[in-house]
Amino acid sequence: MIPSQRANAAYQAGAMTVPPLHAVVMLYDGILVRIRNAGIAAGQNDWARQYEEVSRAVELLRGLLSVLDYERGGDVARGLHQTYHANITALMRSVGRSEAHEMYRRIESGLRELRNAWAEIAGVPESNPSEAAEGK
Repeated sequence: MIPSQRANAAYQAGAMTVPPLHAVVMLYDGILVRIRNAGIAAGQNDWARQYEEVSRAVELLRGLLSVLDYERGGDVARGLHQTYHANITALMRSVGRSEAHEMYRRIESGLRELRNAWAEIAGVPESNPSEAAEGK
């Protein structure tokens, strides 16, 4: 199974056990953890782990991308499509770069805002960077 199919399958499985909006928030949480881990790996010059964490974050973003409903979502879905693609590109370009940690901080900040917007809609608590650092 290719990574995007795995991500889509994970989303579909999650959607069967939790409300769909909660599944979206959980996917964002997973992405944020992976980005934080990639930053830690970059700081340790552990390029293999950095690449693995970035790849996992990208896989989750592709999962979110694959379930966008352009008919019902209209401009919002198109905007999310562009945002996900831009983040995927930025993440893939970050591996091994000296400024990777700063790149991850900016990417994480933007995605956390999106995550918290979805969380508000879903009625789940917001997250903050200190919680992500603690692995919550």
